[in-house]
Amino acid sequence: MLKCMMLCLAISFALVACCSSTPTKAPLSKEAYAKQQREKKISDMEKQLQAGGVTVIHSGQQTMLVLPEDKFFFLDSSHLNGANYATLNVLSDYISLFDVETVKVSGYSDNCGDPLRAVALSRQQAQDIADYLKNQEIKAPIIYAIGYGCTFPIADNQRVDGRAMNRRIQITFYRLNARR
Repeated sequence: MLKCMMLCLAISFALVACCSSTPTKAPLSKEAYAKQQREKKISDMEKQLQAGGVTVIHSGQQTMLVLPEDKFFFLDSSHLNGANYATLNVLSDYISLFDVETVKVSGYSDNCGDPLRAVALSRQQAQDIADYLKNQEIKAPIIYAIGYGCTFPIADNQRVDGRAMNRRIQITFYRLNARR
């Protein structure tokens, strides 16, 4: 009887030891942990940008951020809508996460009205965004603005929603460090 009890206890201990041992992950190195945290921060900021109306497009080492003009500027104006400064702050912090040499801010418009005025307005809007980024001290030695007016539409200018899509600001930068 004692032998039977001892055998049962031994089997019980073996089962407990076998079943309770959960595989443990190897601890991350400092570099791997830092990379994981950086990627999470990038992902969180991209979600914040998208919630603020910004479209984030990646193509290799290049990133393009598309801001709808109607949301970031008052109608037919180059005055920034102050309601979106929080999104612009996230945008500048996002760009600062990368090693960037050049940031190009491009302004576009629809084909309504005087084409020369459209170029001038899109240029001024792009310049206002570029100036805002410079004031936020992003880590990019060169930040420049250019206005294209209505020369590069991305949607049909015959439709109201198409014209709204064509009125945009595109911020393009090439990442010197890999994204992920």
